[in-house]
Amino acid sequence: MEEQPTILVIDDDLAMQTVLEIALRDAGYRVELAGDGQEGIRKLAAIRPDLVICDIMMPQMDGVEAFQQMKDQLQEDGIPIFIMTALNRKPWFADLEAEGAVIIQKPFDIEQFLSLVQSMLG
Repeated sequence: MEEQPTILVIDDDLAMQTVLEIALRDAGYRVELAGDGQEGIRKLAAIRPDLVICDIMMPQMDGVEAFQQMKDQLQEDGIPIFIMTALNRKPWFADLEAEGAVIIQKPFDIEQFLSLVQSMLG
């Protein structure tokens, strides 16, 4: 039996965490949750996820800062990072995308989201 891919979800919004956790588990993934960027970075060291999903607007450390701290470590290992945001498209999104982030606008269609996850994880 193949190892299930592990997805780390970093979001301070419990409702969003729950929606993603249920959808991803139903789709056959293992899900780890973190409530903010600092916790997410701590968890990264412990779990080696196959994909990271991170919200932008969070207390303590926002998603952009978390991405900056995670990206070198993750990109060396070819681990994709999705960044979720309720913000309208901002000019600096292009910088994040140039650095390898996949930006997902909220609210998003969960089926489209899952197919994007599947395509990223092969």
